[in-house]
Amino acid sequence: MALSPASRWDEVDEMARVITLSVDHQPQQVECTCGDLDLILHERVVAQTEHGLVTGRVVAIPQAAAEAERPRARVVRRLTADDKATIAELKILDAKAFLYARRRITERNMEMRLLTVHHRFDAMQATFYFIAERRIDFRDLVRELAYQLRIRVEMRQVSQREAPQLLDGVGPCGRQLCCSGYIHEFQTVSVRMAKIQGISLSPPKLSGCCGKLKCCLRYEQDGYEAFHKGLPRHGAEVTVDGMKSKVLSHQYIRRITLVARGDGERVTVQSDALRAGAVEPVHSDQPLVASPAPLGSEAFPPRPQERSHRPPRSARPAHPERSPHPPRSAQQAPPQPAPAVPTTAAAGEVPAKHKRRRRRGRGHGRGGQGDSHGGQGEGPAQP
Repeated sequence: MALSPASRWDEVDEMARVITLSVDHQPQQVECTCGDLDLILHERVVAQTEHGLVTGRVVAIPQAAAEAERPRARVVRRLTADDKATIAELKILDAKAFLYARRRITERNMEMRLLTVHHRFDAMQATFYFIAERRIDFRDLVRELAYQLRIRVEMRQVSQREAPQLLDGVGPCGRQLCCSGYIHEFQTVSVRMAKIQGISLSPPKLSGCCGKLKCCLRYEQDGYEAFHKGLPRHGAEVTVDGMKSKVLSHQYIRRITLVARGDGERVTVQSDALRAGAVEPVHSDQPLVASPAPLGSEAFPPRPQERSHRPPRSARPAHPERSPHPPRSAQQAPPQPAPAVPTTAAAGEVPAKHKRRRRRGRGHGRGGQGDSHGGQGEGPAQP
């Protein structure tokens, strides 16, 4: 039975208006009822949750939900100027608590690294995030922090992948880290995804700020798997123009495949045609699926010219007879310099003394001794 317009509006009134809230300093999202507030995307609000007052950003516009599915959290108000001043004061408390806790951890020689500290909006609780290779007994530290700070203290150990999510940063692409921007649940990433996409397997190129595989390797994985489905693997034999050919590589972006024909020529074919079995070479005047490459470039580098097959050594013509080299003893020896003949001075004549060459140095040689700043020293006395 069709409902009247009035009954339809009554049914809508019984529905709850629910928004999705991205809570500050928390990776999880929370659903809250917004009542009569007309909120827009990215608007900041204050919400009441089962853990207390929190601040966050609207990431989903209000949607109607059944009364039985009404969430417990609710939006209290939009963020006001007083709320912004409170957030600024909380940041100062976060910095003081972080410095004090890190000093106490160092004094206790605890094998853990403190990442950050965040106070709840009502300043009644602070959460200390840290990473460690093994389980840490921090009960004494919690009691000391609670006594000094006069608040409720919570210690939370996070993994290597969750650390950049809390600290935020910029990735190698120049944009905000995906994990701190919009990823709320980590999914499995493997090296096989990089192999399918043809990405270099160098660890520095595949690793993110956390030291694990980059999360963005999974973004296009579904498209690559759908593209490779039904295509022959690398090295498989196919028939192109009636010739047996071998598959060399696939290009996902341009939807083409490079094959080597039996006559040694390399040609590119449409991947969809290769998948369907109707293989035709892609000529230069045939448009590709993607935009053409810029002038002066090709889809694949040209194959170098192969050397012509040389005849076997036995079939090569013999070299003309060469005159044998004379033995080394019979060859003419190079001229040797004449030995120096000492000259004798005449009777009663004093032989001339050669003047010693004066050496200059910067304090390293013996010819002159200078100061430590590289000055010139005096040489030996001359007769």
